[in-house]
Amino acid sequence: MIQPEKRCKNCGQHLLLHQKFCHQCGQKTSTQRIDFHFLIHEIQHGIFHVDGGIFYTLKQLFTRPGHMLRDYLNGKRQQHFKPLLLVVILGSLCSLIQYLLKPEKSKVEDNDLITTEITENSAGDYMDFQGFIEYFREIFNWLGGHFAITVLLMLPAAAFGFYLGFRKYKYNYAEWLLILLFLTAQSLAVYVFFIPFRVLAGISIFWFYFISWLLITASLIQFCQGTKKRYIVLRSFWSMFLSYIIALIYIILAIFLLAFIGLLRYGYTGLLPELIKTW
Repeated sequence: MIQPEKRCKNCGQHLLLHQKFCHQCGQKTSTQRIDFHFLIHEIQHGIFHVDGGIFYTLKQLFTRPGHMLRDYLNGKRQQHFKPLLLVVILGSLCSLIQYLLKPEKSKVEDNDLITTEITENSAGDYMDFQGFIEYFREIFNWLGGHFAITVLLMLPAAAFGFYLGFRKYKYNYAEWLLILLFLTAQSLAVYVFFIPFRVLAGISIFWFYFISWLLITASLIQFCQGTKKRYIVLRSFWSMFLSYIIALIYIILAIFLLAFIGLLRYGYTGLLPELIKTW
């Protein structure tokens, strides 16, 4: 009797009857119709599964972070939640908690916030000054409301600082970017519980930064096995300092770029020649 042909429903690859996963794309060979049972199983497996998922990765980050990072770089990655997605989820959760706990502020009209007298020889002759200010306000409000994206935008600078601070260990920039993704997820998990204390009890954000530095340093001590702890502490402090300097340069350049775009957008005819003449 001729056995029926079996092919992967995702990529069409020919399969053996006993195969549980496609050797071409990795998808399970047994797929079922999507129903509530399927959705519940996927949520349980992807998030709450004991041997993998978000909680498993977070548990590893707080119980054996250095060993986990080293294992991940060495190829043991199947059980762990994707670090980029983990940062996005935790950052979004932080934004939601901040929004829910944010005290209601009295509404103030824009005209009360900015009072600018424009004369014939002022900047108002060459640009829509109020629109320019509103343009920057919208950008900062958007970044404040998208905490995860703001964190991700700053990660390249932080990773470069640690790449320079720990260059002796021969890990490349991309590897440090991944390490910082996991360590950022670790800090964001702490921040989730820190937000209520900050908003309701008025605790300074300094304590969160201090706790984050302790966690990062402890993780790197475990990550760099066989190296003196004092050396790692100094390297961690130096890397943090470099990260803040690089981030500051990064922010200044971004502000100049946004300001230039704003000038092109809200400047009247003759603004750029006037600026060139002034310089």
